[in-house]
Amino acid sequence: MASRTPLVTGTIAEDCEQGSWTQEGATKEAREIALTSRLGQSLRVEREGGINLEWRNINCYVAEPKEKRCISKFAGEYLGFEGVPGPPTKRIAQGVSGFACSGEVLALMGPSGSGKTTLLNVLAQRPTLGRTGCWTGELLLNGMPPWKDWEREMAYVMQKDIFYDELKVRENLLTTALLRLPYSWSKADKVERLEQVLKDLGLQDVSDTKIGTAMSRGLSGGEVKRTSIANESLLMPKIFLLDEPLTGLDSSRAVDVMQSLRSMARNHGTTVMLTIHQPSSALYECFDKLMLMAPGGRMAYFGDVATATAHFARIGRPVPALWTPTDHYIELLVVENTCSEVCEAWAKADQPVAPAASSRPPCTLSMPPFLYQLRVLWPRSFKRTQRTYLTPMNYKLQVGLALVFGFVYFQVGQRMPERLTDYVGTIFFIVAHWSWTPLFQGLGNFPREKEMLTKEKASRVYDLSAYALGQFLAEAPLLLVLPVVFFAILWPLAGLDVSVIVPNFLVISLNIQVCAGLSMLISAICMDQDMAIPVAIVVMCFQMCCGGYFADMRTLPWWLGWLRFTSFYFYTFGSCSRLLLRVPFSEAVHKEAIQKYSFSDFGYMWEVIALVLQVCFYRMMAYLALKWNKKLTFS
Repeated sequence: MASRTPLVTGTIAEDCEQGSWTQEGATKEAREIALTSRLGQSLRVEREGGINLEWRNINCYVAEPKEKRCISKFAGEYLGFEGVPGPPTKRIAQGVSGFACSGEVLALMGPSGSGKTTLLNVLAQRPTLGRTGCWTGELLLNGMPPWKDWEREMAYVMQKDIFYDELKVRENLLTTALLRLPYSWSKADKVERLEQVLKDLGLQDVSDTKIGTAMSRGLSGGEVKRTSIANESLLMPKIFLLDEPLTGLDSSRAVDVMQSLRSMARNHGTTVMLTIHQPSSALYECFDKLMLMAPGGRMAYFGDVATATAHFARIGRPVPALWTPTDHYIELLVVENTCSEVCEAWAKADQPVAPAASSRPPCTLSMPPFLYQLRVLWPRSFKRTQRTYLTPMNYKLQVGLALVFGFVYFQVGQRMPERLTDYVGTIFFIVAHWSWTPLFQGLGNFPREKEMLTKEKASRVYDLSAYALGQFLAEAPLLLVLPVVFFAILWPLAGLDVSVIVPNFLVISLNIQVCAGLSMLISAICMDQDMAIPVAIVVMCFQMCCGGYFADMRTLPWWLGWLRFTSFYFYTFGSCSRLLLRVPFSEAVHKEAIQKYSFSDFGYMWEVIALVLQVCFYRMMAYLALKWNKKLTFS
């Protein structure tokens, strides 16, 4: 294990801040050491005690589709149905063993299809082997089974960069900094650590730029990859796994990133393991150990980088003159004959011995308290929801619909009771509009967040209950902004009584919260927007038909009539019709208007209580659906 460099004094830290250290080889390390020296609790001290990662006899299996029969072939060719996966019979990793030591950099190399990403996913406890796939073997930390919440001590840069597209770089990374850095640190210290990482990875100029999508301009591919590395390196993990971290980076930037990883291993005892394709000589010099995998998940070599050339020379495959060793190794592994020869030779060679078992290091990155998590997650959810819901297009839509309803029912309230039927129609469209709108606004929320939520859940960044509550609290007030605009336009145009606008708005607000909770529940169960839309339509039609406007539910048999009590329309129609008819006009007008409708007649207080209970019920069920949903776990 590499020896640890002692912390520098305050004088050196001041020199670093003033820019007196300008040598490229020392600048990054000096800045980081200066930062940890200035903080009351340095990363170096808190991260003492590394973790050696060991894996033994890892075998990975995936399922292959069963052979299709006549009907299955027709369904696959003409209807687009996939074959039913069979039992896990195809082995994509074969008895892979090895270890990565604290303070060292292990490079995992091999041709495409050799199982590099599969192995890394298994080590990170994020297997992607399919619904029926499985893996066998043993994973050890310091020679012992993994302990609870060890994932918080590990960071994993996945091959796919996953972020919230609508948030800026700094906004995305700030949540990681606040939740994954030691809870004992102050917010100022965590923010300073974030700024230091942004500077080290050259992201300062784009820190206030949105991540973006393929349709919305944002960061370049290389900048997104560096953002992924910054997001995971913030906490100075004890185990740092990276899958193709240099993809999309130019050669100069790739060397800078690789030197940062090596510095992290040397100075902080981090166990670094990464996959890479045919690195340059400058990158190759940064590796301590090398692991070569052949197609089919077979082992071709594992050991020190310095002894790799000697091993291949012994088996009669020396590195040709003027060749880069990595190019030679890959050339051997892409040809079946030489590949089998190399793998068989390695199976007969003396295998490296893993480090002896050691004690578990002290945990400094435990999960922060629930209320702290909530305080961090709520602003992020608020920003995301605001930028998704309160778009210029949505404002224009609500203004347009308010004008349409306002002109169709122009001054209907001033021509009562001769326009009584139209007046009730106005109530219906107000309630219906503010039921369907919040329902469809939220159907895509969890499907869009699925990958990010799965990643953060696997990393144990926060407790799912804090995330769900933060989402609920952030969404609730923002859902009422557009209704205010709608009511401000429709109410005077339709000539509705101003004295009841506030209690009506409160009832509609509760109705909106119920529909948003229902939308969240459907979204959490389906986790697929294409599936959620038809499910939502069916559920909403049921709610409307049971609400008492389209059918008099009182005339149905008792075993069907009770369904009206499950409909939020039933209570919302009852309250709104009573407020808009009985208060401005009279009880007689109210009875005449609703005599053919089976709206609620329980009274305003009980109807409000019923709506509040439905809000709580749907939100709680949405949380439970998230908690138990297997689609939010790696398989």
